[in-house]
Amino acid sequence: MELILGLPSMIQFDDAATPMYAAFTSTPFLDPIGSVAPQTDLSMRNPNTGALARASLKLDFSDYDRADPDELNRILWAALKPRETMPAPKRSARLHLALKAAIS
Repeated sequence: MELILGLPSMIQFDDAATPMYAAFTSTPFLDPIGSVAPQTDLSMRNPNTGALARASLKLDFSDYDRADPDELNRILWAALKPRETMPAPKRSARLHLALKAAIS
């Protein structure tokens, strides 16, 4: 959208992303697309008990950005990658550029 509107990228991920020009065409592709059966149980739910559930209940989800992001990331990492060590967080190096652009 930024490219279409001629705007500068908002975050570093936009800079590194491949533009989607090749995803669109003037000729429609009308062939039917087959489906793939899911490989996981879609009705499976996380348990209501356990250390991660208790830690999640302590977070403030009452409004946007109230939950501690570092704690939330730790909980999610432990749930999704339990056998891997969580890497240190990476902060945006472009934050000062975004703030400068917003002020200008």
